[in-house]
Amino acid sequence: MRPGWLVLALLAPGPLAAQGIRLDGGLGVTSGTYLFEERTTTWSVSAGLAAEFGAFTLRGSVPVYRQNSTLVAGSATGHIPTGGSSSGTVADSGRSRGTRGGMGSGALVALSHGAVEVPASASGEYQTALGDPILALSWRTRGGRGTTIGLGATVKLPVADTATFGTGEWDVGASAALSHPVGGGFLLGVDVAYWRMGDLETLELRDPIYGSASLGYLGRAGWGGMLVASGGTAMVEGFDGPLSIGAGVHRVSGARSWSVLSTVGLSETSPDFSIALLWGVRLSR
Repeated sequence: MRPGWLVLALLAPGPLAAQGIRLDGGLGVTSGTYLFEERTTTWSVSAGLAAEFGAFTLRGSVPVYRQNSTLVAGSATGHIPTGGSSSGTVADSGRSRGTRGGMGSGALVALSHGAVEVPASASGEYQTALGDPILALSWRTRGGRGTTIGLGATVKLPVADTATFGTGEWDVGASAALSHPVGGGFLLGVDVAYWRMGDLETLELRDPIYGSASLGYLGRAGWGGMLVASGGTAMVEGFDGPLSIGAGVHRVSGARSWSVLSTVGLSETSPDFSIALLWGVRLSR
């Protein structure tokens, strides 16, 4: 599960979580140069179902991407600048960015911080491709003083390869989240997740730890909002880990709900910005 989304569910535990069977959908755009000179813009549409069984919720979704380069791969953690067919170049660039100093010094000396050079053919016209299906199982419980605790496990099925904006490998993650009311309809939330990433043939991905902190609000009229900051350890050797801040609003009305979340990237492996619209319809109890 992407950083912050488990907390988002906990911030509005009744309306935003699945109740019975729920149909979920999403529409988003993400854009950035990441490690490269070329800008990659990704339009995505997703559809899925969620079923709640007591304290457990099982979710499944399938995304479709329309993207103007193969430099960025979609995953359950977000967008990863793998370089696509140029992943070996990304690996070489990462290794060359730093090296140990003299014997016993332990100093890290930067060699190069320029953009990774890739063939011009790596970007150009938009192409559409089916992304990797994602399955997630989560559990939550109420503690004392309104505190909500959640645990989750997520797996990404390797349907898409590097030519279709994927990695061709399995990704498996585990997450934990906590939210606590602070009065006036406001809640503080934190989450942490660990991911076991599948490596590309010419690029080894480190297994990252992600975390986020958020401040959310849900009013009695069904309107709410959230501020969130999230980041993680480096996934590609030699490059910074992802870091972003964002804000969102959500609305709950009867069996329907929707949320809008926008983020701004603060590191070289994060997109410059992203905007996502999520909606859900409760089909049965």
